[in-house]
Amino acid sequence: MNKIIILIFFLINTLWASIGTNEDLKVLKNLGLESSFISDSELVDIFNEYSSKSKISYYRNILKKSSLNAQVVRTEIDNENLPEAIFFIPMIETSFVNHVRGKNSPAGLWQIMPATGKHLKLRNDEFIDERLDLIKSTDAASSYLKRYYNKFDKWYLSILAYNCGEGRVIEGLTRASLDMYIENNPNRSTQILKSYQRVLDDYRRTKNGVSKVYGVYGELQSLEVPFSLEYLIKHNKERDYLPESSLSYLKKVAVFSMLSSRDLFENINRAPYRLEKVKAPKNIQLKSIASAINMNSSEFLNINKHIRKQVLPKDSRNYNIYIPKSKLEIYNKNIANIKPVIDKKVKEVKKDKNVNTKKNKDEKKIVKDTKKKALVYIVKKGDSFESIAKAYKISVKKLKSDNNKKSNLVNIGDKIEIYK
Repeated sequence: MNKIIILIFFLINTLWASIGTNEDLKVLKNLGLESSFISDSELVDIFNEYSSKSKISYYRNILKKSSLNAQVVRTEIDNENLPEAIFFIPMIETSFVNHVRGKNSPAGLWQIMPATGKHLKLRNDEFIDERLDLIKSTDAASSYLKRYYNKFDKWYLSILAYNCGEGRVIEGLTRASLDMYIENNPNRSTQILKSYQRVLDDYRRTKNGVSKVYGVYGELQSLEVPFSLEYLIKHNKERDYLPESSLSYLKKVAVFSMLSSRDLFENINRAPYRLEKVKAPKNIQLKSIASAINMNSSEFLNINKHIRKQVLPKDSRNYNIYIPKSKLEIYNKNIANIKPVIDKKVKEVKKDKNVNTKKNKDEKKIVKDTKKKALVYIVKKGDSFESIAKAYKISVKKLKSDNNKKSNLVNIGDKIEIYK
């Protein structure tokens, strides 16, 4: 009886742990992977781990918590006609949590680096960080992936490039292709093959000259030297063609897509509402907008994290923000009544400036008036601060202070000002 219970528990826990269905092969085909990839040992291990009942429950919970962000990504991915597997990149990167770790760190659902964001024309300054803009960042990441696809003609290579960089991928592909060709043709050690090797060695050392690497790869293709992912994976640990973590990353993306094809992620399309992009006037607080549309301010700020200071920038007439689609009517009705923020800091600075100006004028007036009352004494032989102070009935300390003197020494001919 116990054995039967254990068997039933095992079958339930591994209900979906059977890799190799037609849908799984379709996922690989859509990514540009050979069907033989289905037997990759690490891919199988990841599938077995992720398809357990506990893991499925864990990932469903992630999608439930971040259902709105997931829905945004799903919609934009579908609009761009990208493979479904691309949807799971933010799952691996951030669990669909839209955040930034630090000033020079990656940010957003897609974990876009500052330099990459700049290349993708995402605004990033003291007011706005569009890497945290749910829709703009997703569109930018989609463009980035499509750009790689246009270069490599395979979606799985595009995903690898997204993870470890275009240069690393083309260098790894070219090096693996060259090594396989040399192994299969040991008697063809020509000068041109050696020149290819030098180009690859120079690039790995300097990270300059990626166009030359592309040139070598193209020449190898013209010589009908095929690229084999199977060969690359087989020798990767010893030859470091690509980061092992990047290959694992690719396999995780593929496995998530396989599990999704089994309808195991039921919370993907269960967002509480859909977002509507609207124009908002400059210099308005987000909390004021939230109040005007009767929305929880924390929730409103969460869908507009790209506004850094919780105030719309004042350097443009209007700026895009997001509201629930159901709030569009009340937004249009009330937005004109929201008053812009008064820049307190500017007012305080102006006020301080006026105070300081008045203070300076008063000080100058005092100095001027004081100087009118000053007596000038010419130091003679035998004089000292003590004798001069005594003669004019003031303290030595005041006399020295009025004349900006620290030393007790006076010289014949010095002019000493005496204020009473």
